[in-house]
Amino acid sequence: MFESFFIKQALQKSTSLICDEFLKKYQHHTILITGAGGSIGSKIVEELVKINFKNIVLLDHSELHLFKLKKKYSSLDFSYEIGDIRDHKKIDFIWSLYKPKLVIHAAAYKHVSLVENDMYELIRTNLEGTINVYTSSLKHKVSDFIFISTDKAVNPVNNMGVSKMLAELFLKSYFKTNTLNTKIIRFGNVINSNGSVVPIFIDNIKDGTPMKVRGKDVERYFIYDTVVAKSILNCSIENKNGMYLLEMNTPIKILDLANYLNKENKTKSSIKITALEKKEKKKEELLNFNESVEVTNDHNCYRIRNSSPIDIGIRKNIIDIVRINKNLDSELLESNIRLAHEKII
Repeated sequence: MFESFFIKQALQKSTSLICDEFLKKYQHHTILITGAGGSIGSKIVEELVKINFKNIVLLDHSELHLFKLKKKYSSLDFSYEIGDIRDHKKIDFIWSLYKPKLVIHAAAYKHVSLVENDMYELIRTNLEGTINVYTSSLKHKVSDFIFISTDKAVNPVNNMGVSKMLAELFLKSYFKTNTLNTKIIRFGNVINSNGSVVPIFIDNIKDGTPMKVRGKDVERYFIYDTVVAKSILNCSIENKNGMYLLEMNTPIKILDLANYLNKENKTKSSIKITALEKKEKKKEELLNFNESVEVTNDHNCYRIRNSSPIDIGIRKNIIDIVRINKNLDSELLESNIRLAHEKII
């Protein structure tokens, strides 16, 4: 229902999976997806099913997510693992059991308003969990590792963005020091993903409750989940480390989106303009000050070039952040996060 609106906004371009090259590289190997039941993870599984890829391990901490996946793909012989990425021993065991060639790390906390006041959980999952998944990938000689990041990691103003920024820094510190092909992929809001603004507004329309818009000029980047999934798989083909940015095109004003949904649904639901929250930006950013982009073989994906190399020493700062977080020392945690951030400014 949103197609005409998003095309008019020059929001999205079509993309296709580079199927032959992907199958040539992975068809006799195993792909493991963390957060497999989430919006991105489940869409990647859909794309793999379309090309008849069979050797997939679906990892999620949610029994319900895995139950739904197993029900949907009951005719296919996938492997399902309940596991928390914060549990290093369990993660290491799963990696030793399946020996994946490609790991797509999509598991994360992402809802800013829900987890903003719980930095402990954000660091444990988004940072410590990423470190666990990555170090097990190193240990068990995974060929390719893909980390799903977010535009909120750029000059972050909220804790979710900070946790993703730190995870980016940790992975970037390995770019020049190992044989594991490590790729970080950034993009904005995924249309219709769990808990995103579009389904929330649709529920408002159905319930007759006001659509809340935090400021008339607030804009966000949007992208289709199918484009994200295909672009992630396309990036896995490249045999070198790097950061990537998906094509986001023109950002959309949230107020325009609310008005459009009213028009599309032939409703007159009220729109309530509220103040921008303290930990929100009026408009998200896609690149840091020292980053630029160059084209790749996938027209929907750019390679990010960084003019300031990451000091390997930042790895110790980030490990310290994980350790301090476990002690629930919020003041010391904040000072160490600032120290890590200062090293890239």
